[in-house]
Amino acid sequence: MLIKPFQTSTYKIALESLRKRLSPRHEKILKIEEELSLQEAGENGEKHVLTILTENQLPKNTFILHNVTIDSIINIQIDIMLISPGWCLILEVKNLNGELTFMNNPPQLICVKEDRKLIYRSPEAQIDQYLFGLTRFFEQHQLKMPMYGAIVLPYANAIIDKPPSKYPLLMGRGIINHIWTLPKKDIIPSKQVAELMIRHTKEPSWNHFPLTEHYNIDPKDILRGVECPNCGAIPMKRLKRTWLCEKCNKMDMRAHVKALREYYMLIDKTISTKEAMDFLILRNRFEATRILKANSKERTGNTRNSRYDLALE
Repeated sequence: MLIKPFQTSTYKIALESLRKRLSPRHEKILKIEEELSLQEAGENGEKHVLTILTENQLPKNTFILHNVTIDSIINIQIDIMLISPGWCLILEVKNLNGELTFMNNPPQLICVKEDRKLIYRSPEAQIDQYLFGLTRFFEQHQLKMPMYGAIVLPYANAIIDKPPSKYPLLMGRGIINHIWTLPKKDIIPSKQVAELMIRHTKEPSWNHFPLTEHYNIDPKDILRGVECPNCGAIPMKRLKRTWLCEKCNKMDMRAHVKALREYYMLIDKTISTKEAMDFLILRNRFEATRILKANSKERTGNTRNSRYDLALE
């Protein structure tokens, strides 16, 4: 049973916004598109694995969780986690093709395709860390259970030059066969353990906002204006207490909410009234102040030099 469904990452959303608000001729656009492509491939692979898991029969009372992020002795960010009465299984999903070599010393994954050699973090080392952190987390909650890890390639489109030595490498629907080989015992209350994980999981932390700073992009290169939620055109026109898209005639009273969230992700986590007027393309300070008061966490500074703390929510 899928009790924590797929959710796209804030980082990917931010990259999509950055790509849309940069000129196609910007010097960093290729780098942004390449990173976005990697994020999309990773999420597509995870969605495919979730589909396989939900469309096939699993052992009774097995619960599926996507993107489990908790603080333990180390930070844990698990792609997919399964909790059954007899075990806990961590799946590290790698949506890669080409020729793959899993190295131990040093621990890394080498991918060769189209005459390019790419180096990735070792999925085995990642699973080691996650199992270590999970063990300590469960100990804090007086839980003990068998824990397993596996590396999953969503599609059977890679050549394996050297397989991993510590954890099984599963391709596509081969994951279902592997799950049914695991012990069938009643050791833990799987539903309660799954609910515990959900209570303690949090939004994966991304410490590199704003992206203009992370990618060394001049904030002046970011396209200003509110995006139409219907057709995606920028900018919308501000009318009295609403926004109008002059391209598709869509009106939306809260279209500025997404724009302020993008300002947080791309430019700055705080904003002044003057900056809001400029970015949202507003007519006066009163409109900007009203919008910021209703869509910020806190205001700091005196009236003239006030800054408003923005948020992702």
